[in-house]
Amino acid sequence: MTIQDYINEKMPKTLRVQSEDEGMLFGLPHPFNAPCADGMFMEMFYWDTYFTNRGHIATGNIAQAKNNVDNLIYLARRFGFVLNASRREFLNNSQPPFLSQAVREVYEVTGDRDWLRGAYEAIEIEYKFWMENRTDESGLARYDAVMPLPDWQINRGADMLVERLGYTPDCDRETIARGLFSVGESGWDITPRFTYRTYDYLAVDLNSLVFSIESNMAYFAEVLGLSDDAGVWSARAALRAERCRGLLQAENGVFYDYDTKEGRINPLAHVGSLYPLYFGMATEREAECAVKEILPRLQTEWGIITAEKSDERGSFQWGHPNGWPPLQVIAVYGLLRYGYREEALCIADGFLRVIEKAFEETGHVWEKYNLVEGNSNAAAEYETPTMLGWSWGAYVEFKKLLGRD
Repeated sequence: MTIQDYINEKMPKTLRVQSEDEGMLFGLPHPFNAPCADGMFMEMFYWDTYFTNRGHIATGNIAQAKNNVDNLIYLARRFGFVLNASRREFLNNSQPPFLSQAVREVYEVTGDRDWLRGAYEAIEIEYKFWMENRTDESGLARYDAVMPLPDWQINRGADMLVERLGYTPDCDRETIARGLFSVGESGWDITPRFTYRTYDYLAVDLNSLVFSIESNMAYFAEVLGLSDDAGVWSARAALRAERCRGLLQAENGVFYDYDTKEGRINPLAHVGSLYPLYFGMATEREAECAVKEILPRLQTEWGIITAEKSDERGSFQWGHPNGWPPLQVIAVYGLLRYGYREEALCIADGFLRVIEKAFEETGHVWEKYNLVEGNSNAAAEYETPTMLGWSWGAYVEFKKLLGRD
């Protein structure tokens, strides 16, 4: 079996239909892609869907890309935000807010203004959630979880985080559970960026994402003839960029996470610092600084590592030596946006090669990879699943980018 045969067999099996609520799962109005073909992760996950959709768009399957976005819109309207996943236990947390970017990428293919008008209203709902529930006095956002939690979630969440960290943090169990759900909201569960204190950090990737909501909404408002709204959204985006430069930017010009408890920037190098490039928040000079400071600390011959080595206590799958498909996409297209084509193609080529090498060795496409060894021997806090949609999405996008499709 070739890797393309494998994808042709497995990818259709990620498609699910569940129109009604059933047990712990919420119904969705359209067919959706679960992250995996089988095994774990059988519901729809938020940011996984965005990167899977990029694969659909790259291969011309616009109808399913639109189905997926319409399901995210449905969740935003029903619950006031897009849940981490379409499961009851995620009623207290979201995931990285890619909805506006997902809408933009579908709209730019379809040109459907009537559809965009409805999506615009749903994105306003999501934006309100992040502004009212995840923004502090600085005006910047943080990942967190709705508190208080019911006892069953406190106990389950605390036990899970302790098991995944490998030690018990010095705080009460409710705070430990809050740590699990807030790092789950970040998508980087778990990571040396935050350890168990995600809620204390103004995260660079999150604030770049909220900037993208504001800048995308300015674009949508112009398309829809809402010129006054466009001005408001543009001003919000500019103000957020200014605030990020005030708190998240280090002397070397790079954007990092800001630890509000310690009152300082966390200088750990990670791919989150490339989000300002992906969403166009960085200036040309700031992009140059990111390339000079971040790439040498993270890039290998197989792609870009999630975060540099850290002496933080714990085991972190969103750290060294792992490389995750969605973060390769962020790095590659962020670099391309600012003209760093050679660097971008090098990362894309390396990651394609590790996917293909690991497939030859194991017969599978994987959720994540070890980018130091160049194989599927990735550090994990659970059994690494096979054939995630975002792995397929990155694979088909990079093949197309490199002219190998």
